[in-house]
Amino acid sequence: MSKKTSFTTITPLPAGVSRETALETLHDHLEMIDLNPAHTERRPIASPAEATPEEYHCVWYSITDKISYFPGYKGNISFKACFHDLALGVQIHVYAPMGLDIKEKWSVGGNTADEPIQPAEIGIGAPVSGLYLREDVEIRCNFMLTRFVRKQLKDALRTLVARLMVKAQLQEATETNRRLTYQSFSPHPSHASFSPRPSHASFSPPPSHASFSPPNSPPMDSRPMMLRPNAPPLGTPPLSPPQTGKFPPAEYAPQPLACPPTWSEQRSQVSYKSERESYQNEMYDEKPTYSTHPVYNEMDANQKPKPMSPVELP
Repeated sequence: MSKKTSFTTITPLPAGVSRETALETLHDHLEMIDLNPAHTERRPIASPAEATPEEYHCVWYSITDKISYFPGYKGNISFKACFHDLALGVQIHVYAPMGLDIKEKWSVGGNTADEPIQPAEIGIGAPVSGLYLREDVEIRCNFMLTRFVRKQLKDALRTLVARLMVKAQLQEATETNRRLTYQSFSPHPSHASFSPRPSHASFSPPPSHASFSPPNSPPMDSRPMMLRPNAPPLGTPPLSPPQTGKFPPAEYAPQPLACPPTWSEQRSQVSYKSERESYQNEMYDEKPTYSTHPVYNEMDANQKPKPMSPVELP
């Protein structure tokens, strides 16, 4: 005679277990199957032909169980189970021999410390704050098997909570080691002070463990401008570039590079100059005594042209 039994179990999760850790475990089908130590083998299979239209698209497994809860029977029994992931948990439907049908729904409820407190469902024993694991079970089987099935589900729930606690501790240890490793390569706060240094202090490179931070700037002279060795005399107006309207000013513009003269420029530089232009040479303060142009008032009397003799008219 088949009997239907339904019940809900609420289990508060430890403070160190996060919602992501619990959901990750519920969505791991093989880990959920291995919660029962009586399961000796599991493997994924295709959806059976007798599956309902909704369950046909679920993930199916074949599970082998060592029978220990059937009275008077010992041995191995294989059965099928389908898994369907939800946003807050997972649904499991088990088709076992001897008319045993088990529907389970595992979900994560409640709130964390950084989330607002939502109204809790009444009548199920849910805590007001904190995360909890909710298990909704519906069993259809012979009334003689109900007690054994509930015992197996209770043991699986206890194992699941213990594994979630250990997994949260391992994740916390991994995060702590990662944070300490990062801090070992970051500069120490004492090396990042911005207090002024004395003028005679020499610039030193950062320590070796500060390889991921840029080097500090060179120290600045803490003395006033008037006490520095190269300071201008008192009363000297500050230097400012001339207001020429150009940027940059001609005085601050870089000098052009000297290029060698071309062949045509070299030829033009060798051209001859007239004698009159040579008077402009600073080496000659007076007019040279030698000249190629004849000047009549300085010629000798024999070199002057003679006047023409009178011509007799006829």
